[in-house]
Amino acid sequence: MASTESIVGSIPPSRVAPFEPDELLQQAREPIFWLDPTLKLIWVNRAWENLMGRPAESVVGLTCQAPGLTDSRDQAGLAARFHPPPESSSGQRTRTSSLIFPLSGEPICHCVDFWPFRDERDSLIGLLGLVRAADRPPSAADSQANQLHLDLLEIRRQLQGRYGFDSLVGFGPSHRRLLDQVRLAAASTTPVLIVGEPGTGKRQVARTIHHNGPRRHQPLVPFDCDALPAEILERELFGGGESTVAEAQTSPRTGSQATPRLSLCDGSTVLICEILLLPRDLQVRLSASLELPVRLLATTALDPEAALESEQLRPELYFVLTTLVIRLQPLRERRDELPALAQHLLERANQRTGKRKTGFSPEALSALLEYNWPGNLRELARVIDHAHSQGAAPWVATDDLPASIRGHLGGGYPPSIQQIAIKPLDELLTEVERRLIETALRQAHGNKSRAAELLGISRPRLYRRIKELDLPDDEPVDAASLPH
Repeated sequence: MASTESIVGSIPPSRVAPFEPDELLQQAREPIFWLDPTLKLIWVNRAWENLMGRPAESVVGLTCQAPGLTDSRDQAGLAARFHPPPESSSGQRTRTSSLIFPLSGEPICHCVDFWPFRDERDSLIGLLGLVRAADRPPSAADSQANQLHLDLLEIRRQLQGRYGFDSLVGFGPSHRRLLDQVRLAAASTTPVLIVGEPGTGKRQVARTIHHNGPRRHQPLVPFDCDALPAEILERELFGGGESTVAEAQTSPRTGSQATPRLSLCDGSTVLICEILLLPRDLQVRLSASLELPVRLLATTALDPEAALESEQLRPELYFVLTTLVIRLQPLRERRDELPALAQHLLERANQRTGKRKTGFSPEALSALLEYNWPGNLRELARVIDHAHSQGAAPWVATDDLPASIRGHLGGGYPPSIQQIAIKPLDELLTEVERRLIETALRQAHGNKSRAAELLGISRPRLYRRIKELDLPDDEPVDAASLPH
């Protein structure tokens, strides 16, 4: 009997306009399926049914959208495994790789070949897919747009096999050390301090520790020392005033009498964000309360050693917190991991919305790699969400990225150095500062507090420079300040 590939490759376009599978295709030993131009699953053969453990009538009509993060065995997750690379729609034969999730059993890696068929007017009629078993994802894809998805697939496979979780995407020695620390923290009840710049994913690490530990069925309760007043922190954690931690107090959590969080015997985990901003008197009470059955996770963007030296951090709490310290790298030091992280966030956006994009153009990926990412992973997530919502192409193009990522911020950045006429340095720096302040004020709609925040300077300093640079000083009207 001829091979399945030779059968498929010999089909002339006239055989599939409209698609009419014959018994030869139905009896083929390898799984075969047909997608219409809208990527709707129209037909599968018996081998496909046997592989997936599903009858044809249960899947025909599903649309094969670009994959999201889910590994679910539901209908949408199943169809996403057979989404073709974007080059297929332009008439190019392509190959991709996917983890196939049968109705029962473990996921299996398969390669999928796509043959596009076009009519006499060169319009796409549909795509014929052929599924082949593979030991692991290939090291290279025929589709450039699909390569990042394959890389991410392999990273997830390794993380899931070694650690049992794949939400912390990355690779390399420093990332493996991070995962080892997270696994150690999850297996213990020791307080953990997670240190990293804003946006590096400290809360995600804390959630991973909690949800992979023995207390995962109990609540994880966050408190933000940077956002909550000291009196609320005191009342919620300890009961407030001179009361003991076992004394019931009024709590905003319920609006009635409630027990302070640290005195609950429910095996909860308390996450205190920016713990070095906790008032010093509460630091003493916290360090004395850690014998209670509540587990403590804490985060900070500050240097705990410097905080101890400056007496911002009490020694008794320092020695408790630094039993296990996990330090997160900023994104600018993880540049080789950035493509996989960007693809992870793009597929997360695919899962969350109805719009599907498969990957990034080379130019867009280059722009992402050249940016310095002062906001770290949080900023990357916002950029990818923005790019995902732009354009109709099945991938992210350079024009889909915000102007600041493409290398300029409207008129805020000066022209390239080759275009700058030689002039005194002080004059040039003043011109650059003027443009940046004007751009920040436009973006903040004249709100000087917001503009100062965008520029990373204090509001008084911004006022001073506006006056010194003779810039317009029109303060927007605050409706709340008008007489009623």
